[in-house]
Amino acid sequence: MKIIKALGFFTVALVIVLFFGNLNAVKAQSGSMEWRGTVDDRVQVVIRGRSATVNTISGSSYNDDRSNFNGGGGRWVNGRNYHASVNKQNGRGKVRIVQQPNRRNNYTTIVEVDDSKGGADRYRFRVTWN
Repeated sequence: MKIIKALGFFTVALVIVLFFGNLNAVKAQSGSMEWRGTVDDRVQVVIRGRSATVNTISGSSYNDDRSNFNGGGGRWVNGRNYHASVNKQNGRGKVRIVQQPNRRNNYTTIVEVDDSKGGADRYRFRVTWN
């Protein structure tokens, strides 16, 4: 009887893991995110799921950033990772992807903005996952 109960518990646990694992894969899609904010020197925008956090590497910190998501945030679906690319729309410095999302980094995309000219500038860029 204990073996049957243990097998029943194991089966239920397995079904839950498989169901919720597939549910996350269904929710995960290609998509895009538009980011706007002020950068003075160098920042990294860390994107995980539908959240974007700014880490100031050097220079002054600003709290005026805004992000707008459309679709998923570059998660793994059906055995493949999405590739992130960035398109700078405003700002005088360089904007580049420094970390692609994958299973090992919990599907985190990192975009670095390098504004080495003196003073701060307003930036706007779009990250797309496909």
